[in-house]
This record gives sequence, C-alpha cells and structure tokens, in this order.
Amino acid sequence: MGKILIIIITAIFFLMVTPGTVLSSETALNDQQKLELVGEFERGKLYQAGKISVLELSGSYRQMGRQYGMLLQEELHTLYDMAVKELFINERGFSRERLLTIAQAVYDPYPKRYKEIIEGMAETSGLGLENQKILNAIEWFPKINHLYYGRCSAIVTWGPYTSGKPLVFGRNNDDDPLYKDFARFLVVSVFKPTEGGYPTAVINYAGAVYNPTGMNSEGLFLEMNAGPWMGFSLDRVSIFTTLFSFLQDYGSIAEVDRAFNSMLSNISAIVTVADEESAVSYESSLFDTRRVDPEKEGLLAATNHFTGPDWNIAQVDDRLGEMSMKRRENLLALGNKYKGTFDPQVMMKVLDAPIDEGGPTVEGTIYQVVAVPENRTIWVKVPGLQEWTEIQLGYLLER
Repeated sequence: MGKILIIIITAIFFLMVTPGTVLSSETALNDQQKLELVGEFERGKLYQAGKISVLELSGSYRQMGRQYGMLLQEELHTLYDMAVKELFINERGFSRERLLTIAQAVYDPYPKRYKEIIEGMAETSGLGLENQKILNAIEWFPKINHLYYGRCSAIVTWGPYTSGKPLVFGRNNDDDPLYKDFARFLVVSVFKPTEGGYPTAVINYAGAVYNPTGMNSEGLFLEMNAGPWMGFSLDRVSIFTTLFSFLQDYGSIAEVDRAFNSMLSNISAIVTVADEESAVSYESSLFDTRRVDPEKEGLLAATNHFTGPDWNIAQVDDRLGEMSMKRRENLLALGNKYKGTFDPQVMMKVLDAPIDEGGPTVEGTIYQVVAVPENRTIWVKVPGLQEWTEIQLGYLLER
C-alpha cells in the first residue's frame, strides 16, 4: 500500500525547525516545524520529517505491529527487495535458507511482546512471517558471518560543559558502508502499548524491532556500541531487545542501574545512558556488566573499547585497531574545547567532524542523533541524504 496523503497538519512548538531543512551550526532552533501526516491505519499514524518516517503506534503489541506493517508497507517491500534479494542473496551469495536460519536465531529469544510486533507486521505488510523475520535481522547478516563489526560513538555533556543548560547527548551510528544504501529507510517508531510500560521511541531501519538508539516518555535516552569482539551467546536474550524493554520499564539512571547490574549480555557491548541530569556507561562482556562513571563531571564519551580500569580482557579488539581509542580521544578533546558552550548546535558540529580532522565521523557513519532528554527532543541526520532535522517527541510520547 502506497502512502496516501490525508492531511497536512502544522504543529507549532517551542524551539523547532522545519524537518528536511538543512540545519547548520548557524541555524536558529526556534523556527516553525511542520509535520506531515501521510497515513493512518487503525490507531497508528505515519508522519514524515523530511525523508525520515515517524510512526506513532498505539494498542496491543500485535496491533502496533499491524499498524507498522500497513503504514510502511511500501518501504518494507522495497527494503526487502534491495537488501535481501539484491544485496545479500544476489551479490553476497547468501542463500535464503542461510538468511532465514540467522533471522530465526535472532527471533527465537525475543520476548513474546516483541514477537507479537513482528507477527502483526506480517499480517498487514504482505511480506509473510518468514520474510518479516529476515528483514528484522537485516543488520546481523554481515556480523554473524564475521564480515564487519560496528564502530559507533557517543558523547554526553551537562553541568559545567553546558553552563547549566540542559544535558545534550550525541550519537553516531557507524556500520559497514553498505548500510548507507538502506539509510533512506530509517524510521523513528514510537510505541505506546496499552498493556503497560513507558511509551518509547526507537530509531532503526524499517522492519527492525529492537533498540540501538531510543528515548522514552520519562526522558531516559540510551544508545549501544559494539564492544571488544567476544562472539555470541545464542542462549541469551539479545541485548538490543533488552534495551528496548529497559526503556519501557525504567525512567531514570537510578532505576535502570539495577537492571544493568542483573544483566548478562549476549554480545560484548558498551551502552551509554542519560536522563535529564547526568550520564553513565555500562560495559558488558559475555560474563559481566560494569558501570563506568564519567572521568570528569559533565563529560562522558564512549566508542568500542572498554575503559573501566578493572577489566582483565583486551581493551581494544584487533579488528578495530586504534580507531576506537582515537575516536574517543577526539571526542574528549572536543568536549574540553567547547566546554561551557554545549547545546544542540555545538553537539552537531562535534559529531560532523571527521576522524582525520579530530572528530568521530568515519566512512561508515550511517546516521547521527543529537538528543536533549529534558525537552524530549531529537535531531537526526543521515549523511548524504538529509541534514540535521528536529523531531519533537514529547507530544508523540504522550498517551
């Protein structure tokens, strides 16, 4: 089903810009924003923020999946054809059976509620359940086959680094450059279940039901970076779905800290978490999860190696070399350079700086996010496709 233009609504908020416009460090952040409502199905709504789809989904988990599948039916089919049929099968030589085996291994440990989302999608998208499962695992095929490993970056500033202004979180999602072709299918999905839990926004590819980057209605924001490579534990719930549930269940660092202390990850990972007041990182091996507090009050940076002083495993994996350490050093240096001036615009400037010019951005930077938890606001950039675009999540996260 193609998108049917129903009505264009103008939502006037404080501190907004027009989605799809170029937002440079000189652009004011108080322009009028227009969200374009392009589709409705059952209780779900689809908006466009420039070229980025924004879903507002309500109801049971299966109902939210049905809304997702119908509203993004065209995108789901196009991405499946491009990624699965053309790239992984025709170009990379994967058999469909191999893809389905990997996808099933990703799907099997899912909690029932997240399986319901995928099953609901399959009811309305027209892909069928097997293809929907394959699309859900789109990021995993190169990684499980040991072809590529993520190289993400995170930086958070508050207190003396923002001169008392709200905390600002910056995040680069880096991956195999092949995913640049799929970045036009980036979706901000707001899940508002009637079965309990905080409404939660997740940023991911169309059809992917897990949380690498997200924010909930309480302003808790988190992102995940790959850690030193240690393999997979297929007998554990995926950390990506665990992080989805954390946003649905907890509203502050103090609350989610207990959950991290009780977690054993299925992969090595670094998760950076912020609420309105501060930020911490959690470094997870396959055997333990340890909290890492900022070295300086008001500044925290994380890339792909463990920084906690008590780890007795390799700090830097040989597949990442010195790039992880270099990106973190660059982020800390830029944090100190702009100390006292950080706001969303300055954070965008930091994220946009390439690694060879003292920043974190690499060839495989697929998308970037700046977040202000206090305002429930994010800015999203897809390099080469769309410049910084503000998306006010506050009203979308309301029940």
